[in-house]
Amino acid sequence: MTASAPLASKLSALLAARVVPVLRYTDAATAAYAAEVAVAASCRTLELTWTIPGVTDLVRALRDKHGPSLLLGVGTVLDETQAREALVAGADFLVSPGLATDIVDMAHAADALCLLGAFTPTEVLAARRAGVDVVKVFPADTGGPKHLAALKSVFPDTIFCPTGGVTQENMGAYFAAGAGLVGIGSNLYDKAAFAARDTAALVAQITRTLEASHG
Repeated sequence: MTASAPLASKLSALLAARVVPVLRYTDAATAAYAAEVAVAASCRTLELTWTIPGVTDLVRALRDKHGPSLLLGVGTVLDETQAREALVAGADFLVSPGLATDIVDMAHAADALCLLGAFTPTEVLAARRAGVDVVKVFPADTGGPKHLAALKSVFPDTIFCPTGGVTQENMGAYFAAGAGLVGIGSNLYDKAAFAARDTAALVAQITRTLEASHG
């Protein structure tokens, strides 16, 4: 099946980003701050996890403020109900930690990408058969870059996005192992600077990470 023009465009933008900030916070205000810091550091894509209270409202607010130039995803999507709410809110891509294969067609019907979590060759195969756009290798640090390289060797045309334990320091090893892009969560933000809301320091840190991802 040939991807639609909107899907192809979004996939190109996702791959160009190289690093997807994964925002997982227990309150919406903190998540909103993290999102604005990432945007200030020139991040053009964000993944907001379903575990953020009122995540769909945050997606709408970010869309209203930044328009279509920001690629917005909703992660930790586990079922069709969550997927539908995320798509109605305007998500450009859906991310599941596992094989929620029932959300793939729903995402594509809304011209949204779908990333499903997989760890074993059997799971990668199932994700591919479901028509997934990107396979999220999760948790990445359990197997590390060597595990990713082994998967890439038998699925060379699959786009992999390792997430979980990825840092500025180790992401080069994941790219060398075949990652198309990486997801970075709390490691993207220095904890002390984040607690102090030191926006300038955080923007500088994220900028360095983005630059390193293109090195």
